[in-house]
Amino acid sequence: MAQDKQLTMFDIEEAPGRPMLHWLGKRPLRAVKYYEAQLKEQYGEPAEDGWVNRLYWGDNLQVMSHLMKEFRGKIKLIYIDPPFDSKADYRKRIKLKGRQLEGDISVIEEKQYTDIWANDLYLQFMYERLQLMRELLAEDGAIFLHCDWHRVHYLRLILDEIFGPGNFRNEIIWKRADSHNDSRKFGVVDDRILYYTKSSDFTFNPVLIPLDEDYISNFYNNIEEGTGRRYRLDHFTKPAGSIGYFYEYKGAQPPPNGWRCPISTMQQLDQQGLLVFKGKRVYKKRYLDEQEGRQATTIWDDISGQLGGESLSYPTQKVEELVERILLVASNPEDLIADFFCGSGTTLAVAQKLGRRWIGSDINLGAIHTTAQRVSQIIKEQQKETQQQTLLDEGKKFYPAFAVYNVNHYDIFKNALEAKEIVMKLYGVEPVKRSFFDGILDGKWVKVVELNRVCSKEDVQAVFDEILSKGEKEIEATYRRGVLILCSGHEYDVLDYAKRLNVVNIPFEIRDILTDRKDIIFKRPPEADIALKLDGGKAVVEIRQFYSPMLLQKLQLEDDPEEIDDWRQLVEAVLIDPNYDGEVLRPAIQDIPGKKDMVCGVYELPLTGPGQKIAVKIVDVLSGEYFEVLEVGAR
Repeated sequence: MAQDKQLTMFDIEEAPGRPMLHWLGKRPLRAVKYYEAQLKEQYGEPAEDGWVNRLYWGDNLQVMSHLMKEFRGKIKLIYIDPPFDSKADYRKRIKLKGRQLEGDISVIEEKQYTDIWANDLYLQFMYERLQLMRELLAEDGAIFLHCDWHRVHYLRLILDEIFGPGNFRNEIIWKRADSHNDSRKFGVVDDRILYYTKSSDFTFNPVLIPLDEDYISNFYNNIEEGTGRRYRLDHFTKPAGSIGYFYEYKGAQPPPNGWRCPISTMQQLDQQGLLVFKGKRVYKKRYLDEQEGRQATTIWDDISGQLGGESLSYPTQKVEELVERILLVASNPEDLIADFFCGSGTTLAVAQKLGRRWIGSDINLGAIHTTAQRVSQIIKEQQKETQQQTLLDEGKKFYPAFAVYNVNHYDIFKNALEAKEIVMKLYGVEPVKRSFFDGILDGKWVKVVELNRVCSKEDVQAVFDEILSKGEKEIEATYRRGVLILCSGHEYDVLDYAKRLNVVNIPFEIRDILTDRKDIIFKRPPEADIALKLDGGKAVVEIRQFYSPMLLQKLQLEDDPEEIDDWRQLVEAVLIDPNYDGEVLRPAIQDIPGKKDMVCGVYELPLTGPGQKIAVKIVDVLSGEYFEVLEVGAR
């Protein structure tokens, strides 16, 4: 236990660069505390090496704090597309059957997608998270930060401070559109991508861009007589800062830095007819038909920002081709990639296709659902290719599984025992066995009241009954350090009641975790009526009704609210695990209909016998979740 306590806090290294940018309330991140993660779902079976990709729901500061324990200094590449401080209110279109609604992704998560920041909060938000990203990067790792004109100048100074100006590699201009109408200024058609590495040792794989017609006509504008081959002329000048070869060749004098090659090579090229003499200068022919493309520069104008068939109707979604280029440049197969603002999951989808391992996170539950569905479909396609030997023949590797975790978004009302364990870990309570009390914290005995209800006077009475059942000397020896109750709310007069019961005057405290630990987030799930029937050798799961209070409340706020005739209009997906182990959902059935279709609602499953547990997860169009476990023989 002592070792676990040492791992609950992680010191953050001091940034190597000079702090050139200051703002009100600037404070470096000196240390972070460890947050527990709940493994909630797993799609697919682990790879041969045991690796399972990871998707986290939670504030990425807390997610990265959690990752420090296992992945500090191990991530090869981070790509992030964080808020731009664009002063825009991003809204997602929610589609019901025959009805189009526009609303926030969820009431709780509205701030994440309302990209409007007050004063210097944005700078501090990014400052803290970028410091943690540097900690997680491998020594040969790189980070690509996607932004636009609003804050690029500030972000570059912050990155200079955190990574050191010597580790700045490029500022990439991505031309995402051909035209844009902006009032009283030039139209903005570009985004910026800041590229930094953690050290001078990093992966860089040059990317070749196919040559377009304009490039060919401008550069390959010579045609060889007799063959008709197009070519361009390359000079033989040695690059500045280096010394080449100095000799005269057929009247041509060496340039100031010398020739690029010795005279023997020059003679060989001349014999092959690859030299062109113009006055006192010598050029080499470079044929168009021998070129696979040109190396990418800092201007990326060959990738369109139009999503086309990739569109998931998700705000801020980026095209896969853009992210694919970054992953190909700065990583290799099997490297670990991370995106801590994963949104619709583009980075993770591309990493999955390219055979990279990946970790993703987002604070928005809708992003988690969208990403999980997207990557799950890719894995299914990869499994089909593997069965057909396509991937194997091409020598490509893929990782066939990913898991979904919660960090600090605990489903407290669904599993009180699990919630108790999580709260004890967050507070650092050392568990004790075979005792009325649940553990010890700083010498105090701790009792955790069931977290799906408030602490009552009966709960306090039970604690003092336990204490007073001991003799006076035993009370003094055992409880002199005090007693602590942890609860999620309490009756208004419970504190006064405890004072009256405390006739032995032991230190006594009640902590309401809803106010004491405001960083713990609780949520109430939707409701559903699900029936389980046995039909021969099959189990039939029928969803009779589904009710989502938050979604229906949002619908009623519309000027012309629509009556819901069919509960299926509210449902985005139904996931069913026919053999639930009580801990991790492994959905064998994934009913995720198209935009114009609705879920089935009735599902046949193989019947394995009494005691079989069938887990059903229903996700509404606002990403609200309902979860229930049905047991064969229990009804």
